[in-house]
Amino acid sequence: MSNNSNSYSTENKFIIKNKSIIVYLLSVITFFVLIAFTDYYVLPASKTNDVITHYLVRTSGKSNQRVSYHYFTQKGYTFSTAKEFIEESNILIETSLLFKSVTTVKSEKKDYTNLLASGLSINGISFYTSLILLLSLGISLKIMLSKKGFSQNTFYNIVCFNSFMIFICFYLGGYLF
Repeated sequence: MSNNSNSYSTENKFIIKNKSIIVYLLSVITFFVLIAFTDYYVLPASKTNDVITHYLVRTSGKSNQRVSYHYFTQKGYTFSTAKEFIEESNILIETSLLFKSVTTVKSEKKDYTNLLASGLSINGISFYTSLILLLSLGISLKIMLSKKGFSQNTFYNIVCFNSFMIFICFYLGGYLF
């Protein structure tokens, strides 16, 4: 019995061999996620006047209820608004410095910034999956760098869950990497 409980309190050879690689990878991914958030929310944005050339209506399943509008502009920007249509074609767009994500959309009549549902906008699902990824990376790094040992199952859970969240972030937007 003591032999079995001992395997959960100390790290085995596999974990010791691969721990530094995983800590390095998790640290690099955390760095890129933090850069994406810094780019979107902290760094200055550039403003440009643009024209909406066309749009797509996104609907939900069988009910065909309108969920969002996805817009394409003359200068090559794309963005989505949740449930509200932009009637004017001439707009003012602010984009982030590094990744050129649309952060603000205004027309002469209305500010649509609070309705943005793309990129790291607070209304977009990419924002929440990125927050979950960031939280998971932080917890994972804390566990991996702690002095306490952990089981091989914990190691695999850390690797698999973070890999899954990275895949979801790629799938939803691809803006982080």
